Amino acid sequence: MTMSKANTQRGLSINTLLVLSFVVVSLVPISILGFKVYDAAWENAWREVREKHQSLAKNLAAPLYRYLENRHIALSLIAEQLAKLDKPGNNPQTRAVLEQGLTHLNRFQSMFLLDRQRNILAAIGNYPIDTRQTPRLDIPDSDFLERTLAADEIRLSPVVINPVSHKTTVFIALPVTTDANGRPSQILVGELRIDVIEKMRAGIHFGQHGHSAIVDQYGHVVAHPNPDWMNNYIKDLSNLSIVQSMMGGATGVTEFYSPFKKADMVAGFTAVPKYGWGIMVPQPKREVSAQVDSLLRAELIWALAGLAVALTVGFSLAGWITRPINQLAEAGRGLQENNYEYRLPQTRSFVPREIQQLGQAFGGAVKNLIRSREELNRLNQSLQQRVEEATAELREANSKLEELARLDHLTQLANRRHFEDTMAQLASRRQGDSQSVCLLLLDIDCFKDINDRYGHPAGDAVLMQIGDILKQSLRNTDIAARYAGDEFVVLLRADLNTGRQRAAQLLETIDAHHFNYNGQELHATVSIGLVSCTINSECNSIEDVLRRVDEAMYEAKRKGRNRVAEASLAATN
Repeated sequence: MTMSKANTQRGLSINTLLVLSFVVVSLVPISILGFKVYDAAWENAWREVREKHQSLAKNLAAPLYRYLENRHIALSLIAEQLAKLDKPGNNPQTRAVLEQGLTHLNRFQSMFLLDRQRNILAAIGNYPIDTRQTPRLDIPDSDFLERTLAADEIRLSPVVINPVSHKTTVFIALPVTTDANGRPSQILVGELRIDVIEKMRAGIHFGQHGHSAIVDQYGHVVAHPNPDWMNNYIKDLSNLSIVQSMMGGATGVTEFYSPFKKADMVAGFTAVPKYGWGIMVPQPKREVSAQVDSLLRAELIWALAGLAVALTVGFSLAGWITRPINQLAEAGRGLQENNYEYRLPQTRSFVPREIQQLGQAFGGAVKNLIRSREELNRLNQSLQQRVEEATAELREANSKLEELARLDHLTQLANRRHFEDTMAQLASRRQGDSQSVCLLLLDIDCFKDINDRYGHPAGDAVLMQIGDILKQSLRNTDIAARYAGDEFVVLLRADLNTGRQRAAQLLETIDAHHFNYNGQELHATVSIGLVSCTINSECNSIEDVLRRVDEAMYEAKRKGRNRVAEASLAATN
């Protein structure tokens, strides 16, 4: 009966359980590590895509922008030469200017001089142009010439079909002359060299099957590795999400399906400033996946090697632990079979005791570790809180310092340094159209008498109230500053007539204002100097502008105070 019960016992042996435990314990961290490695591999791959693909797109955007800017400048120079002719048109002088521009500037594929009806008055190019067969430059499905005439400024066309060469191209146009009504009467049209753009594009690629592409402001292909999309066929990619992002002026990394490669792509993209073109550097996603798969294969090999080691160690350790137990079980069966006369083997009683001690020690170590971790977390939270508080205090201090650096402490207007920095930035800023500004220099009349009669606090009160008047009279585009002790300076973005009106209003407002100090009513007037100039032409020298407005202010003083005097920058030339 005893042997029968022993033979019918079911369940796994301790040896099997220990080996299975080792396998599970080995597989769990390997699996977690595998997922972590997989995520890290994709994260690294995406980081490489973001850094390299996006950098490549940005690196191509800079020379492409310079290329378009240089064509802009070159066309403007040729237009200036044509404007100097008596009658630009179908004559040797006009053709000579066009030929000189095409030969020496070497920036265009062809050039056309058109009238308002798109009739070709003169043309020259790197391919035959027969104006008898093509008397008009009718560009299909493009109204950029009409927009050029309407806006009277330089315009860049989308990708269009050249009606002369019948190939896809991009034109840039600029009005040249005007008629008696002041409307543009002629247009100078330059055809960009797509081969130069394609050469820039071809130098940018990434990966084994990666490439680069350039689209215009409407998502039409300008340069692409597929020649069928560039010769006599306008390829529209505006339906792609990445192209829509570029058309919106965005920069980044995204995924999309490429109809050219017929595959999912990972691409960095950016927009060309000012002109709205887009640049993308796509690479097949499978190439990125291949890098990750290669890393995962290496990880799997190491995981299998680790599992084999774990099984070997598990079998050895399980045998070492279960061997004395099996000896005891065998001895127990021997005792039963031999009527308890079977000699028991000497057991290693220290093994279970060590396991118990190990468990106790391990449990104590875990408790100490938990307590240490809790203490560390508490210290980290306290340190993080103190860092955040110190950072907030530092930001607040920096904000106050920045405010003190640009504001006058008494009037809360801009100080002299901030005003001169603003003038310098305004003078150095490049703009398409010139902008007129007016500079006013206000000096309080007989301010010393106010200080002598009522005291310096009264003078401070007058300064602060005049500062309030200036704040209330300013527009968002104006700036007022305390320039010296009793001098204020105001920058108005306005023409001369508007500046005169604003100066007169300030003069009248200050004269009519009742200045109060400790219940005493004071009266104060100002003398105003006025100078008007044009940014990027007359306002290049800030010192000259400030000197002239100072002279104008003293002229107002000499003429009796409480008035406005003007000065012209022409007097300095």
